Amino acid sequence: MVVVREKPIWKFNITGGHDTSTRSHATARGKTVTIDEPIQRGGTDEGPMPVEYVFMGLVGCTHVISNKLAKANGVVFNDMDIDIAVTMDSHGTRLINPIDVPFPEVTLDINVTYEGPREGAIKVTEQLKHHCAVSKMLQESGTKVVEHWVLNGEKITTE
Repeated sequence: MVVVREKPIWKFNITGGHDTSTRSHATARGKTVTIDEPIQRGGTDEGPMPVEYVFMGLVGCTHVISNKLAKANGVVFNDMDIDIAVTMDSHGTRLINPIDVPFPEVTLDINVTYEGPREGAIKVTEQLKHHCAVSKMLQESGTKVVEHWVLNGEKITTE
């Protein structure tokens, strides 16, 4: 079995470029994605918008870090569904006026089935906001991040 020793501080690169005035591409580790605007905003709708990619990243970060925390707390997550509702102030992106907080509030509905001690699962809900890099980035920018958890049918809310 290979053990990966991760460095606490590391760097990575993303490359990208212009396809049209609304569509671009970005590549990370050899995987390329298309970024585009919806048709009603002048795009061709060939990919998610830039802001949607941020929250797709929040889904992935929430999933991966929650599973790491579960393992550290003696719990196994068997299934996880994540729905995110985003409130966006588009005054900045629509060039109306600059703003400080483009996403005033983000709500995650996280539904989990797990095995192990309830206390361990509860610790995951308390610790996630401190360890998920995407959530931390949003919180530090002024976004209120609310997490509604359902753990084996039990509702838990954190802010």
